[in-house]
Amino acid sequence: MRTIAITNDDGYTEGVKILLDFAKTLGNAYAVIPNKQRSAVSSAMTLHKPLRLHEVEEGIHVLSGTPADCAMFAISSGEFPKPDVLFSGINWGDNAGYGPLFGSGTIGACWQAATYDTPAVAFSLYNNHNRMGWMKKENWKYPDKIREAMGRAWKEIEPQLKGWSFFIVNLPSPEKLDNAKIIFTSQVQRRRYKLMIEKRDDPYGHPYYWLGGGERPIEEGTDYWEVAKNGNISITKINMDGLFKK
Repeated sequence: MRTIAITNDDGYTEGVKILLDFAKTLGNAYAVIPNKQRSAVSSAMTLHKPLRLHEVEEGIHVLSGTPADCAMFAISSGEFPKPDVLFSGINWGDNAGYGPLFGSGTIGACWQAATYDTPAVAFSLYNNHNRMGWMKKENWKYPDKIREAMGRAWKEIEPQLKGWSFFIVNLPSPEKLDNAKIIFTSQVQRRRYKLMIEKRDDPYGHPYYWLGGGERPIEEGTDYWEVAKNGNISITKINMDGLFKK
């Protein structure tokens, strides 16, 4: 029976519970997740301080590190059965485009797993509002629809699983899942956001800076086009063996 490790970059959310429940229908599954929100940390690892591991409930452990730390902990620490595959997510908000490909903590865990020959799948759920929504249970609507959509995606992905590769799955908003088609995309959105660095003053008059960015137009035919415009399930395969081939 397949062993599946779960991680994410949002911490202890309903999304990770939905993903863990789904993984348990496929084999033996457990979760090692960051102990706090770790979005946009890419594949950063913790090399300058100790890591602490705590079980928060049966089958779910939190680690005082990054998503990549969690992936490596599942694969190499000896504390858990070595996984045959790593699932990362479910991320609140899509991870389409080049920016998330290299910046997302959800995807960063998959980069790290694939580097150590463990195939991985990153699952993300599109939403066009409420960027902080991962924190509220009531925002995770239609969990059965989400699990069913992941199951359909998994049936397409499983025959293609191999080491040194991973898949990025972007699900449309839950109300569109019933009619969503599965589309394998090889073209990703080049730029998702307009980068803005805003200078502000704290209550003492000292300056600080806030990074942000507005949405850019959707590029037709891309992964973002499929999930945000067409309401489809976008799957992108990253084959690390082919990254440097001409």
